[in-house]
Amino acid sequence: MKIPLGLAAFDHQSRLAHVLTVLGGLLVFWLGYFGAVAVVYGDPSVLGLESSIDEQRVGGAVGAVFVWSYFALAFVRGYGGPVLNAFAYPLVIAAVTPHLARWALFGVDTAAVVSRFVGLFVLEPLVTTVLVVAPGASAFLLWLSLWAARVGDAERREWERYHLSDAFYEEFVAGERE
Repeated sequence: MKIPLGLAAFDHQSRLAHVLTVLGGLLVFWLGYFGAVAVVYGDPSVLGLESSIDEQRVGGAVGAVFVWSYFALAFVRGYGGPVLNAFAYPLVIAAVTPHLARWALFGVDTAAVVSRFVGLFVLEPLVTTVLVVAPGASAFLLWLSLWAARVGDAERREWERYHLSDAFYEEFVAGERE
């Protein structure tokens, strides 16, 4: 079974480099997440309670800006994957790993998790995810816009030909220029 083009890695990188890029994204997110909570609230242990939603949102927003900025830099350097860096990796990291990290460090507050995530329409986790993702995705767009403004057309085309696989380039880039 073939990997869909959107989930393909950049050309000219090893699997190890790809895995290290994703692990680096995890570390950068946790640094931003726990660091922001420690700076704003004085102690990251406030995240131990599942009901500490404001603290989770502050840490999540800063962590998301950190991780999307990191993946923007990885994108420019040709590590990870074009679609994976823009959307998949940072979204999963920002939406899932804060819970896993908190639960690993402080244990699971089962009653609070059940009350927060059980119901017909789970509004609060959805709102928190949107509040976390919006600044991160904005940071990604900002960094890529600054990079695109700095490089010329010829340099960008050279970057595309070198870093994108032939199939991805033909499907998504070359077709737009015709």
